Amino acid sequence: MQQWMQRTSGEHEPEGPEPGSSLAADDRLFPHYPVSSVVWHGLLTAVEHLSFFHTALATSRTMYPAAYFTVLRTALLGSAQAVWVLEPASRSERQKRALTVAATDTREQRKVIAALPARSAVERAEQQTLIGKQQDILAEIDHAATRLGFPAGKGATWSLNATEVIHEAAHIALDPDTRDFPQVLWRISSGHVHGHAYSRLLQITQDHLYTGPTGQTWARSATTLEAVGTHAAACLFQTGHAWDQWDRRRRNHRA
Repeated sequence: MQQWMQRTSGEHEPEGPEPGSSLAADDRLFPHYPVSSVVWHGLLTAVEHLSFFHTALATSRTMYPAAYFTVLRTALLGSAQAVWVLEPASRSERQKRALTVAATDTREQRKVIAALPARSAVERAEQQTLIGKQQDILAEIDHAATRLGFPAGKGATWSLNATEVIHEAAHIALDPDTRDFPQVLWRISSGHVHGHAYSRLLQITQDHLYTGPTGQTWARSATTLEAVGTHAAACLFQTGHAWDQWDRRRRNHRA
């Protein structure tokens, strides 16, 4: 993982596709947010969160019941997004998937801008200008989608289904013995992220039930190094597969 951290550290010029590579050709459709940038962001996200997970666990030596799973969830989605975009043999399918990520990201940016407080007329005008820019980007995405053969108005509505991406990426990157762990991690961590009780209830065993002098019983949720480590390993293997895909697609093998 140290090598991945060095590659994404920002201390050197970010990696990009070599001229004449498959990924360079993918990028020509939508330069505003090209396929390579979509994939690089996924790799960056995965490596950062895996690094943070390792640092937090090694430094604290504390088995937090929920926090590690929420961090690994983000690493999982970042690597899954990279795998999902890069895997198809068809260039147009890779481009469509990258446009789907771009459309989803643009609409989310628009929501953030719309939620920002704008109290003065100047601030409100600036806010509307920024919202308009996001609308323009969606229009550009839609135009790129029409170049792939999709009807006008379709591309701007594409939305990333993270659960499906997690499932598909795991079946691409992992062997049959480990490909189910990402789905379990995704579901468990979803509960932790959204503050739902079911994730903690699943972490309660008979050993964690306590009855006080008044007869009242309460429980303590807990996790184990084995449970956390299993999910971390699945994220690590999937991220490794994403890097392999990245290096294969970004290099000009004819040079």
